[in-house]
Amino acid sequence: MNDLSSIQDRDAYTRMIRARTGLVLRHPFFASLALRLRMREDPTCQTAWTDGRVLAYNPRYVSVLSPEKLEGLTAHLVMHPACGHHRRRQGRDPRTWNRACDYVINWILLDAGLTLPDGHLFLERYRGANAESVYGILCDEKGEEDSQAAAEDSAQSEEEGQESDEEQDSDAGAGANNEGETDEDEETASDPGLAGEVRDDPGEKSPGDSDSAETDWEQAMIQAALNARDAGRLPLGLERLVEDLIAPRLSWRELLQRFVRSSARSDYSWLRPNRRYLHQNLYLPSLNNHELGDVVVAVDTSGSIEAEDLQRFAAEIGTILDQCPATVHLLYCDMQIVRSAVFQRHDPPIILKPAGGGGTDFRPVFDHVARSGLNPDCLIYLTDLDCDLFPEFAPVYPVLWLLTGTADAVAPPFGDFVRLHPSPATAYEVP
Repeated sequence: MNDLSSIQDRDAYTRMIRARTGLVLRHPFFASLALRLRMREDPTCQTAWTDGRVLAYNPRYVSVLSPEKLEGLTAHLVMHPACGHHRRRQGRDPRTWNRACDYVINWILLDAGLTLPDGHLFLERYRGANAESVYGILCDEKGEEDSQAAAEDSAQSEEEGQESDEEQDSDAGAGANNEGETDEDEETASDPGLAGEVRDDPGEKSPGDSDSAETDWEQAMIQAALNARDAGRLPLGLERLVEDLIAPRLSWRELLQRFVRSSARSDYSWLRPNRRYLHQNLYLPSLNNHELGDVVVAVDTSGSIEAEDLQRFAAEIGTILDQCPATVHLLYCDMQIVRSAVFQRHDPPIILKPAGGGGTDFRPVFDHVARSGLNPDCLIYLTDLDCDLFPEFAPVYPVLWLLTGTADAVAPPFGDFVRLHPSPATAYEVP
């Protein structure tokens, strides 16, 4: 029996390793997070669990799942600490908390193409919600169910009018027994979704834990998302979450620099041979980076852009272009192009001055670029986005919308979106 159990344990461990390998090949975002958890067997749990340091699993449960469902189970488990669920329970009922957490992450996993174990929890109405709000809804629903059941029992008792004191004592005893069973269920079966439960962060470092167990999961999630996005493998359900997480941490200057530098063209040149191969008598071209050609800078002059914002923006553009030389095509536009200018690297500093002052239409800038035959490396549009007149089709070059002001704005239909000076109290929701 011991030999059979040992074989089963080894098989379960192998299956878990293969599931993690499958994520590396098909879902790198979840795989990079899974590699941060130390795997271990726990035959006492119902399915599997994590506390942000350990990924523990029941070998018997793992042995009955298909490879696809094991990948889904692993991804489900890593999403809990990635969203901070192991640190946010704050005394809430563990079973209901697990249900709430499952509802707010399972839609992301399903949208990513993962297969979750049978019995997983999913309701469309919880798409985009956070765990705390769903927990409150589940508690309210449970309270209504309990109140309705109590009302029905009371009505039935009044109608019958024959319940004795002895029967009441018996019912009370049965109720106490039921409460005891519920408590036991919460302790031993707190995974109502059968896709892996989240447990509280142990807080203190346990013996044998490595330093990596202290991982800041929020930062790990951001890094994993950035890597996956660069590779074009970031699940759509995580796009908005990642943007919300990044925005409060990176200033608009840093984001602007990243955008401009990522737009720089890279090409091979024979003028500087690749030194890595010279010792083999191979004369190969080297890769030249950060070579910008034309950059279009458009300024919304509809009257809502403050002069201070213009000068801050101009100074930053000048600093970046000193590092990445380019030709800047400056366009002022309200309902039409009202002024234009061209700046080279060694020209005097760029000074932006308000012009125009009418309504807003974003289309003339893109039409002007197309008619002039420009093929810019990127286009940066300074605006308050108080307009819905966009080009019908997205341009082939990258676009950055740099938003001024503090009013809420609808995200543009294409391009990246950065606020010039985000509120210091910027808030974001995590599932």
